[in-house]
Amino acid sequence: MFDINCGCGVWPFRPTLPADAASLEQMLRAEGVTRACAYPLEGYLWPDPQEANELRLPQLAQSDFFVPSAVLNPTLPACLKGYRRCREEWGVPMVRLMPGYHLYGLDDPSVDALAEQVAADGVALGVYVRAEDKRMQNPIAQVPPFPIDDVVALARRHPELKVVAFGFGRLWDKSELVPPDVLKLLQRQPEQEKPADLPENMWIELSFFEHESSFANALRLFPAERLLFGTHAPLFYPRANVTKIQYSEAPEEAKQAAFKTNAEELLGVKA
Repeated sequence: MFDINCGCGVWPFRPTLPADAASLEQMLRAEGVTRACAYPLEGYLWPDPQEANELRLPQLAQSDFFVPSAVLNPTLPACLKGYRRCREEWGVPMVRLMPGYHLYGLDDPSVDALAEQVAADGVALGVYVRAEDKRMQNPIAQVPPFPIDDVVALARRHPELKVVAFGFGRLWDKSELVPPDVLKLLQRQPEQEKPADLPENMWIELSFFEHESSFANALRLFPAERLLFGTHAPLFYPRANVTKIQYSEAPEEAKQAAFKTNAEELLGVKA
């Protein structure tokens, strides 16, 4: 299994052990994960996420288990300089944006500038729709979900860019991507297949996708080759997202695609 979404580091609002790369690897391997694309957990809340990259990525890059991934804020003046360092020193195949936490929109010109550079390098760009269940958020740090439609618009604006939406949530999230009539079809007509208008250069990570028969319903919304397994550890217990797919009634080839094949092809890294 290839975990596309795990964080290494310390979350400030509650305990999220393990906080180091070796312990995180041990926890994930215990659930059957054989490779993981990890990012610095401090990147959400530190003023400059590049400082979190420089703290965590050297440790992640030393392990054969982890594929290091950088967190960037494109509105900061030194963003592209930090990106180049992450590429040159730690070979990151993906960078991650957290606009809901860093307070910018994906229509900011700096996002397009980064997207063009990342696409030219063949690097994937991940965007976090959410990082926490709203019931777990600290009262002084309430961060609303970022609009999935803005992520879709970014993907359409840059068709050569590989875009991953992290944290796309429950089917009742308001979005033009999954219109109300589609939600009704999902509830009433099991034969309905892949009605979401997903750009060809966009992938959906499944750690927050919660519904009855979550993975089977995801396959009714999205092509199997566009779905990615992520544990969202340590903010989530990894076993929950393993079993979501492992014990689904979905076809085995779709499970294999989500668990491993899609991430391998997206990042160019074997599990």
